[in-house]
Amino acid sequence: MKQPVLLSKKDFAYCAISGLLLGVSFSSTRIDCGMLAWIALVPLFIALDNKPALMRGWLSMFCGFIFFLVTLYWLAHVSVTGLIILCLYLSLYFFVFGLLKAPRSCLLNLVWVPSAWILLEFLRSSLLTGFGWGLLGYTQFKNLLLIQSAALVGVWGVGFVIVLVNVVIHHWAAGRKNSLGKIAGAFGACVLLLAMHVYGYVCLRRDYFAPDINVSVIQGNIPQEQKWDPAYRKLILATFRALTQKAAQDNPGLILWPETSVPGYVLDEPLLLKSVLSLVRDINTFLLIGSPREDLIKKRYYNSAFLFDPRGEIICVHDKIHLVPFGEYIPFKNLLGFLETRVADFSAGKRIKLFTVPDRTGRPVRFAVLICFEDIFPHLVRRFKNAGADFLVIISNEAWFKKSAEPQQHLAMSVFRAVENRCWFIRCANTGISCFIDPCGRVVEQVGSKNKAIFVTGFKTQLLGAGLIRPVLQFDLAGLINN
Repeated sequence: MKQPVLLSKKDFAYCAISGLLLGVSFSSTRIDCGMLAWIALVPLFIALDNKPALMRGWLSMFCGFIFFLVTLYWLAHVSVTGLIILCLYLSLYFFVFGLLKAPRSCLLNLVWVPSAWILLEFLRSSLLTGFGWGLLGYTQFKNLLLIQSAALVGVWGVGFVIVLVNVVIHHWAAGRKNSLGKIAGAFGACVLLLAMHVYGYVCLRRDYFAPDINVSVIQGNIPQEQKWDPAYRKLILATFRALTQKAAQDNPGLILWPETSVPGYVLDEPLLLKSVLSLVRDINTFLLIGSPREDLIKKRYYNSAFLFDPRGEIICVHDKIHLVPFGEYIPFKNLLGFLETRVADFSAGKRIKLFTVPDRTGRPVRFAVLICFEDIFPHLVRRFKNAGADFLVIISNEAWFKKSAEPQQHLAMSVFRAVENRCWFIRCANTGISCFIDPCGRVVEQVGSKNKAIFVTGFKTQLLGAGLIRPVLQFDLAGLINN
């Protein structure tokens, strides 16, 4: 008679270790812990060995819940209940992964396990409006050589290789008897990693197009509890005015303000609009601001970006397309309508609009603006780029999440979007990380310093390029010989 398989404390301990390692690989802000991702899944795989399907599912779900709790802990600043519910939902994808990770041959595991993991990450990023936060590939955003492959295979391809390496290490750690499979797996993973790094080296030596324009980003650093308090309106406007006037001394062709930087509805409040118009004419520069707007005819509200020309005229308005569920609107309103009084009721924009400004020679440059968390969706960002944008901008307000790992996690996604689309990606945040990312994924300049990048008041101006950018990585052979 076959003995039943029982769960042990060791199994849960292994799953907890994997969840913690995965979470820390995303959540560490002071040191780069992305390397932990290359071994983080090994304890989980050991715990799943020789377990029946349902047991593998529950163990994996436990691991996933810990992972998402450690990674998304900053959501507790908004709602503890919401954090728990979201983590439970996201851990269901780990449950399915556990069901799929059946005991198979060593060679088949090398393809099956990474494929199952990436498929579930893709589904998580797409189903029920999608939430692609914490994809495994993002842990490597500081590894410039490796992530150049994202231009070919996206963040999914980088994540596939990470899972593959975990599978290979697990095969060796578990002492599998199939030595041929273990050797073949290790050899294949090494060849794949070597190829990705060689490809990365080649990419980092290439020149990529960059529009010849100076851009300034303004970081107002306005606490969330002050943003919509009428008592702080004058202070907020004065802060942005002072920073913008200083930035204008750098002669930028475009100045960017963050999401909802204007403390009100700029089109519906004459005094507010007059203040912005006065500033625009004073600096004589194109200014992009974030502000909510109301469509009086359709009785709808939008989270929008407005571009003012130096004369003070609004030349383009773009409405946010992908809204935050339970933050900006209520999904499945027929079932969850009781939440309506607690959640903002914004409508989604329907069209991608490109903004146009002149470069330093007077030639038109087009750029697209993503709002809030829209840059976490690779397919959406690709649509903006394919529409004809020369560079991309994300305006956001991360004051909700206090001093946490959220801004760095968000930065990692922006880095990948820059590489995937091979264009400059500019981040303009209220309290988060405001910076310039070149087409190779390198953070060239940022507001603040390496010691303090969030909750900083300031601005930064960057010349995107005079047509081309210099290689990020190169070796000076002559210099080495002379030395």
